[in-house]
Amino acid sequence: MRVLLVLWMFALAGGYTQQSPSLASLLELHRSEPSNPDVCQQIGIAYIQLQQLDKAEFFFREAVRLNPHFWAARKNLATVLWFLDRKAESEREFQAVTIVSPNDPVPHLYLGLAAHGRREFAVAKMEFEKAGELASENPELLTAVVESYLATSDFEKARLLLEKHKDSAAGWPMLAEAYDRIGKPEEAYRAYSRAIDADPDSEEAYVALAEFASAHGNNDYALHIVGRGLERRPQSAPLTFERGILCALQGDRGQAEASFQEAARLRPDWALPLMALGVSKLESGDAAQATAAFQKARAIDPGDYRVHFLYATALSRDNHISAGNRAAAIHALHQAIQLNSKDARSYVLLGQLNPESAEADWKAALKIEPENATALYQLGLLYQKQGKAAEAKQLLEKFRLVKAKMHGAEESLVQILRVGQRPTAASDSSTRAR
Repeated sequence: MRVLLVLWMFALAGGYTQQSPSLASLLELHRSEPSNPDVCQQIGIAYIQLQQLDKAEFFFREAVRLNPHFWAARKNLATVLWFLDRKAESEREFQAVTIVSPNDPVPHLYLGLAAHGRREFAVAKMEFEKAGELASENPELLTAVVESYLATSDFEKARLLLEKHKDSAAGWPMLAEAYDRIGKPEEAYRAYSRAIDADPDSEEAYVALAEFASAHGNNDYALHIVGRGLERRPQSAPLTFERGILCALQGDRGQAEASFQEAARLRPDWALPLMALGVSKLESGDAAQATAAFQKARAIDPGDYRVHFLYATALSRDNHISAGNRAAAIHALHQAIQLNSKDARSYVLLGQLNPESAEADWKAALKIEPENATALYQLGLLYQKQGKAAEAKQLLEKFRLVKAKMHGAEESLVQILRVGQRPTAASDSSTRAR
């Protein structure tokens, strides 16, 4: 984003040369002509040159107050607000500018960034396209623009854009993902390989190729790639963590846990290895060690809803859970829900631990995830006990249908914790990474 600020300041400087009035003279002029919006605009630009954005905001806002149709000043005000991290105010000003200047690419660029920040990818894509080359030719914005294309399934446009920027730091991996999403795994493999060739010390490049290989069913090759990366970066926490994930997927719990512990040692401020270690302990039946790992993860990253859910899950695995642990688990689940109210699992477990709110919690879970098997079953049993035969029958029948579709297979929690976005596997399930 720093590049955007520099470019903006450079553009303003085009109208503010060494022959332009000094800030002192402009302020003197403003004292004699306080109602002149052009003077306010020039003072705002002068403050931009000094990178004093708060003072620039004041004078751009004054220029707009004096002349509400002074669109250049309003656009500058919007840009200042953006870099002051007041995005909502900035967005409103840019939207006002687009009404009178629909072909100006600058407002559309920032409106696209604002929509992308809210993960409104369809809106972001539309705004980036209206911004034209200001968005598509800026390497700093490549990730946001391409992600908007990928999220809206416009894979071909993403690929074409990435072809132009493939030699940038993020270009090759993103091009690989675009190829994979349109069902061209061979091209994706070559692009991931080129990312490593372009930067043999990039831990992100090795992780990306390893995840791609694993997603296509070749965990042995994925481990080989991680091993190559660790030869170059032996102290890499992400690569060590990735090795743990791959070992877990292959059923080597001992090596997986050793890797998670090593990743946590290499990066003490990273909660994810401890979360994965806790999950592994939980799946092996060691609830006490799982609880300890999740508690450490909570201390490191209390803003991640998953750590609170997993901590509560570990506490709940005690067959004779104490009143204190039950209360701690319920409190943790409330924290998880406060951080992410869209995760059905927290509501399901809360209903299991707190009979007083069980019905409401399981209903909330089903509103989020209508085919949540546990919520269907538990709520169905509850309605049976309450004598609500029709409602119970409907829920339990749906539960049986859901379980039949699942074929008894449930995703490992370790896989849920995986770093980064797993590439989408090609439609041909026989395809394997090399």
